[in-house]
Amino acid sequence: MEVVEVEANEYGQVFSKPSHVFNSVAFNAFNAFKCERVYYLIFKDTKIRLGIILGLRDGVLVSPFSAPYGGFQYGYEDVRLNQIDAALVAIQKWMFSNAFKEIKIVLPPIFYNVNFLTKLTSSLYRANFQVINLDINYQFPTHKFDENYLSIVWQNAKKNIKRANNAGLIFEKLETSEGETAYDIIAENRTQRGFPIRMTWEELKKTINLIPADFFIVKKDNVIIASAIIFQVSEGIVQVVYWGDLPQFSEYKTMNFLSYEIFKYYKKIEIKVVDIGPSSENSIPNHGLCEFKESIGCDLSPKYSFYKKIE
Repeated sequence: MEVVEVEANEYGQVFSKPSHVFNSVAFNAFNAFKCERVYYLIFKDTKIRLGIILGLRDGVLVSPFSAPYGGFQYGYEDVRLNQIDAALVAIQKWMFSNAFKEIKIVLPPIFYNVNFLTKLTSSLYRANFQVINLDINYQFPTHKFDENYLSIVWQNAKKNIKRANNAGLIFEKLETSEGETAYDIIAENRTQRGFPIRMTWEELKKTINLIPADFFIVKKDNVIIASAIIFQVSEGIVQVVYWGDLPQFSEYKTMNFLSYEIFKYYKKIEIKVVDIGPSSENSIPNHGLCEFKESIGCDLSPKYSFYKKIE
């Protein structure tokens, strides 16, 4: 297996339909200023098998360098296990020849492509890459949203949804031009709860030029009390980037109402999965958030972060 470093445009031509948006050339080129240099690598033998986009940061090669996950991009879905094994041997030789000593790779949650990511996880493990984080990801398959939905959620979630429905809450989808309204609610939620918000509105506005986004709000008596910002990250998969409510209105169970309406909306337009993401930092869970996501019917899947130091 040979490693070839190519320019961004060539990489984009080879992998014109990446498996998720964070593996696209456009997204990584847009965020290139966040690292010292971006490398576009192609792995090939008789044909191109895999690719990866790496950012160099403080001497460490990272994928992704500005996203929730990155990792290897397959040229075709049925890439073989031995070809992935060979690619990992090749990248370590390439690193050694270029005097790079450390690499970190954060994979998408397994459900994004169970077969490929399972093979990749096996190959990384057998190549002595260390698992430095193992997060639990939460996702909602929209086939579960039907007339029996309330029977599959936890009892407290069922009560909260009924309470929210009795509170006269209103769910609306905003135009993209109105997105800042949703963002402001998220920012206020983070401020009141003492949590950081990683993107400013200006940064988010630039990002949605590359990634299609949906904005939703919840109203009570014509006052906006909750919102969500959701990216279209892969075919049939959307990802909740931000969602939250104003704590002073939590008695109306706005988050249960918001999640219910979001699931209903995406089921209607035939999105297969709503990825709500992990509720942890460096694998340490926020048990309250984990229980909320499970209570509303989410499935769980592992999300691996790998690291290796080349001696």
